Amino acid sequence: MTSTQQTLKNTLEKRPLTNSKSRTHSLAQYFGYDYLINSNHNNLSPAERYLHSQQLQYQREQQNIEKIFKLTYDECKNEATTDPDQDWLVRFIKMAKQVYSPLMQILWARILKKELILPGSTSLKTLTVLITMTQKETLLFQRVISVCCQLGKKNNKVIITSIKIPSRFIQLGTKIKHYPIVYDRYNLPYSSIIILMDLGLILKTEFESSTIDHTMQFHLHLQNTHYSLNCHNKNTSLTYYRLSPIGQEIASLIEYKNNSEFQAYLLEILSQQFTVTTG
Repeated sequence: MTSTQQTLKNTLEKRPLTNSKSRTHSLAQYFGYDYLINSNHNNLSPAERYLHSQQLQYQREQQNIEKIFKLTYDECKNEATTDPDQDWLVRFIKMAKQVYSPLMQILWARILKKELILPGSTSLKTLTVLITMTQKETLLFQRVISVCCQLGKKNNKVIITSIKIPSRFIQLGTKIKHYPIVYDRYNLPYSSIIILMDLGLILKTEFESSTIDHTMQFHLHLQNTHYSLNCHNKNTSLTYYRLSPIGQEIASLIEYKNNSEFQAYLLEILSQQFTVTTG
């Protein structure tokens, strides 16, 4: 727990937070905005009260950036580095001061380390998106990354949405069958995907792969494992959502656990339409 969080915790524990008034009072006191709530007003002027609340804010920002630099320092293993771009570094520090969550501070520390080792690896545009993300949204994106694949020789992370196979009927002609991949059971309803689309982490267009040649192997990379797929039917294709360039950058910085349950599920679905082998 950071010293900022401990201060907030101590402040909130001074009175029982059993109702909205108590909680509002504690938060106002923590941020220095409790003058009108207190029954015994002090004699500070509005200007003095403003300076007091600003001092509290500066102290918290100082603690935030110090924590991020310490996390970066602890993460470094004496790798070779170069001077980061000064404009980038100033903008980074300005935004990083606003990062309070321990999880997000770890992420920003990784960004700084990566920039020291490989300048230009994280764009300012990515930082601008990242600073708007809450811890809840970051955890949601972490779950998405755990179910992403890479198709063929491409490095882009994608979320497969369905397998498309044409079926021929004598009277009706060609009809497309969709075999959807269901993510709800993995705590990823479609509404979650929409949230990440609005953040600019996932492109809003649903893409479709080229027709997969049933006489050749199609390669898929999932959770550190390479798979070779051979179609059972001609003209088979996959539909998917793709991470945006910013999503790709952030995904490279977020640690996640392999989702073995989803991996087994996806391989089961794929094996109904493909012969699946590892390697």
